[in-house]
Amino acid sequence: MRIVAIGDTHTQHNNIKVPEGDVLLFAGDGEFRSILDLVNFNRWLSGLKHKHIIVIAGNHDFFCEKHPDEIKLYFTEAVYLRNERYELPNGMALWGSPMTRTFMDWAFMDTEENLDRNYWSKIPKSTDLLLVHGPAYGHLDTAVPGGASLGSKSLAKRMRKLKIPYVVFGHIHGSYGIKKTGDSAYINCSVLDEDYQLVNKPVVVDI
Repeated sequence: MRIVAIGDTHTQHNNIKVPEGDVLLFAGDGEFRSILDLVNFNRWLSGLKHKHIIVIAGNHDFFCEKHPDEIKLYFTEAVYLRNERYELPNGMALWGSPMTRTFMDWAFMDTEENLDRNYWSKIPKSTDLLLVHGPAYGHLDTAVPGGASLGSKSLAKRMRKLKIPYVVFGHIHGSYGIKKTGDSAYINCSVLDEDYQLVNKPVVVDI
């Protein structure tokens, strides 16, 4: 099964050349701030050939946070997850969440304590692929090389316990890439850099 992962498009999705694959994962931050944004993104998804498309929101997707019951009405071309489980075509269990640790006043954010108690603790032990907007602390979570880690410490703690094989995220644009640590492959699929320039390609992983 070929998985294609992208994140942090920030309205630039129409400029991305998306490779073919079986599953497309979107790790949030499409800049969904109105119904029109959702309709536009959904129309773009309709032109892709992936059999399964899974979408989560991110901290820039305020409409998704404020109107949770309306999102699935407009994302007709994708499965939208908000702290939910989904089974991939090959039987692998995926769990998706838009949450990140608090930084200023953005969408889908909470304290480390609340993240641990209300969200990360809900990740099933049987999860094979985690799709979250923000990274775990210490894993592809620096805005610049050698910079401070910006990921969630409580998520990193949960990852050490669960040992999930694949963790897909974005949010920190400056740490695009793949990092294998222990039992897990951490995949930062941000297609924009820290200057919001479209410089990174979608990440392709064969599972």
